[in-house]
Amino acid sequence: MVSKIQIMDEVWEIDNNNLKFSDATLNQFFERISGIIDYVGAGHAKAMFWASKLDHEHKQKFIEKFKEFKDQGKSDKNAELCAEGDGDVSAVKQEFMKAKYTKDRLYAHLSALNSAREDAHNRGHMLRKELDKLNMDIRHVIS
Repeated sequence: MVSKIQIMDEVWEIDNNNLKFSDATLNQFFERISGIIDYVGAGHAKAMFWASKLDHEHKQKFIEKFKEFKDQGKSDKNAELCAEGDGDVSAVKQEFMKAKYTKDRLYAHLSALNSAREDAHNRGHMLRKELDKLNMDIRHVIS
């Protein structure tokens, strides 16, 4: 399944088929997995930057609105509630939450890719052991 994820002005694709391998496709898997991890990692880094930027923007907008409501004579608690409920502050917070989801989604896929690579390494190791054992059995038959 291919998912398209919007990060700022770019679209990143993550494909769950990149997590699949078999004994027959192990070499092809290793040939492409590092590039895929790099691609998803770059998307994750960009998503982290985007989320941090929006978090900072949300905090700045909140402080601006909080001061505005404080200047109107509202108590700290009331000014805080009014600032949180402000449309501009809420809009930026919604964008921040989307960016955080995107960042977390890419991180989860990156973790899955790393787990698949680890599983492939383990499977390759087991295949080599099986081949070594098979080779020893064949040597005994030949000699």
